[in-house]
Amino acid sequence: MRRILNNLMRFVVISGLSCMPLAGNAQDSEQLKKWFERAEQIAHRPNGSEYKFLKKKLKDYPLWPYIEQKTLLRYPYISNEKKIARFLEKHSGSVLDRPLRKKWLNHLVRQKRSDLFLKYYKDINDTALKCRYLEFQIADGQASEVQLDELQQLWVVGKSQPNECDTVFSKWLRSGRLTDTVVLDRMALAADGGSSSLIPYLKSLLPDNKKYLGDRWLAIRRSPSRLTKFSKFTGEFPEQEARILTYGLQRLIWRSPDLALKTWSKALKEFQFSTAQKQSIARKFAIALAAKNHKQANKWLEKATIATSDEELFRWYLTQILREQDWHKVQEIIRVNPELLDEELIYPYWQARSYEALGKKDVADAMFLDLAKQRHYYGFLASGKQDKDISLVNKPLVPNQASRDAVMAIPAVQRAKAFLELGRKASARREWRDYRRSANKTQMSIAAVLASEWEWHDQAIHTFSDSGYLDDVKRRFPLAYKNDLVKNAKQVGIEPAWAFAITRRESSFLEDAHSSAGARGLMQLLPSTVNYMEKKKHKRKRLYNAQFNVEMGTKYMRYLMDKMDNNPVLVTASYNAGWRRVRDWVPKEDSLPLDVWVETIPFKETRNYVKAVLAYKQIYQQQLGGDENYFVDYANMLIGDTQPTL
Repeated sequence: MRRILNNLMRFVVISGLSCMPLAGNAQDSEQLKKWFERAEQIAHRPNGSEYKFLKKKLKDYPLWPYIEQKTLLRYPYISNEKKIARFLEKHSGSVLDRPLRKKWLNHLVRQKRSDLFLKYYKDINDTALKCRYLEFQIADGQASEVQLDELQQLWVVGKSQPNECDTVFSKWLRSGRLTDTVVLDRMALAADGGSSSLIPYLKSLLPDNKKYLGDRWLAIRRSPSRLTKFSKFTGEFPEQEARILTYGLQRLIWRSPDLALKTWSKALKEFQFSTAQKQSIARKFAIALAAKNHKQANKWLEKATIATSDEELFRWYLTQILREQDWHKVQEIIRVNPELLDEELIYPYWQARSYEALGKKDVADAMFLDLAKQRHYYGFLASGKQDKDISLVNKPLVPNQASRDAVMAIPAVQRAKAFLELGRKASARREWRDYRRSANKTQMSIAAVLASEWEWHDQAIHTFSDSGYLDDVKRRFPLAYKNDLVKNAKQVGIEPAWAFAITRRESSFLEDAHSSAGARGLMQLLPSTVNYMEKKKHKRKRLYNAQFNVEMGTKYMRYLMDKMDNNPVLVTASYNAGWRRVRDWVPKEDSLPLDVWVETIPFKETRNYVKAVLAYKQIYQQQLGGDENYFVDYANMLIGDTQPTL
């Protein structure tokens, strides 16, 4: 009785508020938010008077479909088929579609309504439902070749599939398509990045004389060095044995290069490898040896690049030659691949550097001047070489009102903004990502402007990138959290522009960013790092507080400066890869020019990270009103002439 009275009083209060004049848009918006949040609470009571009242008030509110969805998710019954059908048709393909469709289809499975299941099924990237769909399609009849092909694609994966697939897989197995080759294909996938626990089951499907292949796959997955025991390979199935050895060698080269090289030399004499397998091994060997600066790196890079025009290989070849500062060779390999000069600024930059090193200053200067026009790491390097001022070429995008209105009329955009106003950033991002998938470049650039105006910096940055419009520099490099970043950077004695650059690269100013490695917040800090610096344990969720995160992030930058001899370039690399790794990358004997050293960083992620942060730092220096060109110093900096402190 008391609950009924409380609900009645709440309804009277809400009804009374609806009759009161609202003072302006802000108050109106706040009222809508309150009504929406209340509607969420009572979505399970769609026949109540309060629900009906709120439905009338919120019928034009962008997030009302979420109330409808919540109600239908609570009652996904066949009696509600018409309502569910209307909802799915209206929101087909949107983020509102998948949760309800999945719940509805699973209900139809439980009710054994295959007719309705087939009517409403759409591929929503759910393997269990896909299997049910094929099961209902086939029913008691004969599976078509197309259906058998689909089933085979579902079966030949490197992991176990849901139990819902067992019935339809049984029909596929009886079709005669389960050959030894198919089993071995799946075994290879399970070994190479899949679930190795699947291999014993797959081994049981093979005839006795092939079961040893399963043992080899499993052993080499667990320890690549076991492939050196050639006696375990009977030679009865040479193609499959070569396949296993190719896989193992490509893993072993990263763990034990000398053992891999020795094993490969012997394997060539005892096993038959296809041309494709030899090329694959050569590629992996070349990249691994170059990354490790192995003495045989050049030999393998030359060998691998002859057989293919792979860009990654070409970059590693260039890196290896730069490490040796063989400028004639730099000229030669770039000349052999002239088409790359128009695609990546890296190649014209290093061509100009080679001319400079070979004494052809006039040619080098002309190339540097041309490159210096580019707002890019290599363009900034070129400006540093010429001691020229940097121009950011800021061209703000100014969409007309009609274009803005057209984008704002899109339901997903409206829902994203409404969620943002509610402070539900994850839901807002989900709607925004859904919009970006279907928008064209022009629409995305306008949406990026809107996101920037809403101070939704991370999505503005990503959306500008997707749109291809990169000249709106101030919006792409916003001075978000300016007070906190500037204040804390100055307190620990680092440049604010650098703190901005790290934050921009780490999270794009996403306050609740969370990486797969466990890093959190604006400056992507690991809880263990903060606890170590502070000598006490902090709650992990505290790192989502912007002020605390920036305070800890700038302190960590200061900590790394003390570790790395106050060299901001080494610190930038350390922020991404860890200072102990970076210490090992610093040349122990002859120093390297900074631009060369950056190219030799073995981790691609860290290499790109350093380039980006150095460029961002320059951009933020000008955003903050400074005019210093950091790249003048970088052009003359040597890495390795002093050692980082331990």
